Amino acid sequence: MTVAVRLRGVEKRFPRAHALRGIDLDIESGEFFALLGPNGAGKTTLISILAGLARASAGSVEIMGFDVTRDYRQARRALGVVPQELVYDPFFTVRETLRL
Repeated sequence: MTVAVRLRGVEKRFPRAHALRGIDLDIESGEFFALLGPNGAGKTTLISILAGLARASAGSVEIMGFDVTRDYRQARRALGVVPQELVYDPFFTVRETLRL
């Protein structure tokens, strides 16, 4: 199978906290995956890094073989994220909301 998501040694440090430490993960294409954990475990931070919304302090992240930092356009095209809650402004069209 093809590796859809690959993380190697991913870390995220903030001034007062070390949110992620040495995360290694492979998710195969077609595989179901759930990211579960208590509040403050780093789930949102990890998803933000995968989506290219935040940068990892260390390590590498690939989506379908594309580095999320170097090849961010291709990586973003290959990734879909469904948030727990959808917050939208009713004054925007659907297209405008998706661009945000």
